Amino acid sequence: MGESLINPDFVDLRMRAELLELCGDEESAMRLREQSLEIAREVDLTCYAYQLMWRSRIADAIEMLERNAACHPRSWNVYDSLGEAYEQAGERERAIESYRTALRFVSDPVERERIERRLSALA
Repeated sequence: MGESLINPDFVDLRMRAELLELCGDEESAMRLREQSLEIAREVDLTCYAYQLMWRSRIADAIEMLERNAACHPRSWNVYDSLGEAYEQAGERERAIESYRTALRFVSDPVERERIERRLSALA
């Protein structure tokens, strides 16, 4: 038995949940999705949210990123990503709010400048 089956990570659980959902086993899929959230790291949730955005599942991505922001309230990257998701959803005011929150926490001058440009474009 492989290590990933003994100690599955976030991606393993999410992939298995999607397969179960495709097979019609929504109850087991939901259980695996919940389990994945229990072990998820900040980077897991952010990367998965981008995968959802790329698949035009913006509402699901926003839900994932809002959860990530609740778990990591001082992460500039989470709020930057959330701003991007809100922007894609056409939620301009919420995007602005998220980008402003990201600016409160970002220390990297290059990232700060990029976020400031996003805010200027939305103004």
